[in-house]
Amino acid sequence: MNPLQRAAMQLCIKKLSFCRISRTFAAAPSRSVCDQEGTRTRPMAYLKEEFPRQLLLQMGHPWIYDDEVRNISELGVLPPGTLVDICSADNRQMGVGLLNRQACIVLRRLDGVATGAEVAQEQLRSCLKTAFAARDHRGSGAFCRAFHGEQDGLPGVLVDRFGSSAVVTFQLLGSATMELIVQEELTRWIGKLQQLTVHHMTAKKEKWAQEGSEFTTNITRGTSSRVCVEEANARFDIDVLQGVIPGQWNYSLEALRAPLAQRLGSSGTVLDAWAQCGQWGLRCAQSGAADVVLLEEQLGLAKLCRENAAKNGVEEKVTVLHRSDVHGELQNMAESGIRFDCVSLNVRVRFERYLKHQRGQFGRWYKPSLKGYERAIALGARVTSRNGYLVVSFLLPLTTEYWALCLVQDALQKASRAGSIIYCSSNASEDTAVASSTMDEYWSHVLIAVHLA
Repeated sequence: MNPLQRAAMQLCIKKLSFCRISRTFAAAPSRSVCDQEGTRTRPMAYLKEEFPRQLLLQMGHPWIYDDEVRNISELGVLPPGTLVDICSADNRQMGVGLLNRQACIVLRRLDGVATGAEVAQEQLRSCLKTAFAARDHRGSGAFCRAFHGEQDGLPGVLVDRFGSSAVVTFQLLGSATMELIVQEELTRWIGKLQQLTVHHMTAKKEKWAQEGSEFTTNITRGTSSRVCVEEANARFDIDVLQGVIPGQWNYSLEALRAPLAQRLGSSGTVLDAWAQCGQWGLRCAQSGAADVVLLEEQLGLAKLCRENAAKNGVEEKVTVLHRSDVHGELQNMAESGIRFDCVSLNVRVRFERYLKHQRGQFGRWYKPSLKGYERAIALGARVTSRNGYLVVSFLLPLTTEYWALCLVQDALQKASRAGSIIYCSSNASEDTAVASSTMDEYWSHVLIAVHLA
């Protein structure tokens, strides 16, 4: 088969996929759950009579867990991504949701769609267009989280824009059916895409149990795996093939870190541990820091740090260290008497199995672990000079942000250091997926800065 024939076949496959999307998201117009003959136009999920989160769902919480659905066994034959009408035990209409029977979050509700109402492609496109227009209105359209799942009305769909490039993440098995619609609306908004990367969730139960390997990555436009983030005085390349965790640029977290780096790291020596692409240390180098050390555990990211230092013209100030054990290197620095005026710990997120964690954002039994944080903070405090600054980022549920403060306090006591917290903030903002004030179990980043005595 020659290249022209292969391209024609791929186009036909996309058209057939588009037709399947039409059938998946279209339903007979109806204001009621049943048609005139009493036959439901879509499958129906009935909620239990009493369960603890009943009030939260009535207040707009978008997630419904498997132990909250009365007829859950009847939904097992339906494929992921099926649209399901939702009804409470007292026949109150609860909207429409995307189904995945095997996930602990069995239903994710579509924003503003009534039970039994038609869900057409134009409604899905309207969600995307509205979100993209809002980013343009905010003035951050070229480099931003352009679309964030539940917050913008389409569960499990994340879109990050990098100028004329974009990275799309489908966190749900069912949300991948919207890929063609997302690509078309991105092209209408941006124009010709220089690069487009798509991450697909492949785990049937949508568990984050493999450190990002639950996702497959495809570069559907362009040939390079690099996308570039541009700030006022800096440019950073990111390698999307590093995965959805280390290879992702977190716009909301970096919006907190960028001004803090210019404020705390504008002089003296700086250590950036778990440097990712070197953004913290390179910002400090451009702000006036004399020497910067970028410490990274992944070889691919260490190479990226070195290239980004050259890209920003600060390679003479920057030393890049690749160490497979960052904790061990911090221990060696502390024992050797090496000290820095500013230390940043962007500890890499790890997911671990907890049998008591029955449900949540990252699937049954799995959630981000805090193991190793106290040791990292204690070692970071030991390599921070007197009157220096220690900056630490955490990933925590919204209702447990105080855990970060407790960990910092305990770690400073372990390191026999004293200090005062001068900054503490979370990244719950327009760039996060908090679709409702009731989503207290949603995980977000917390950033803390300590001035050590």
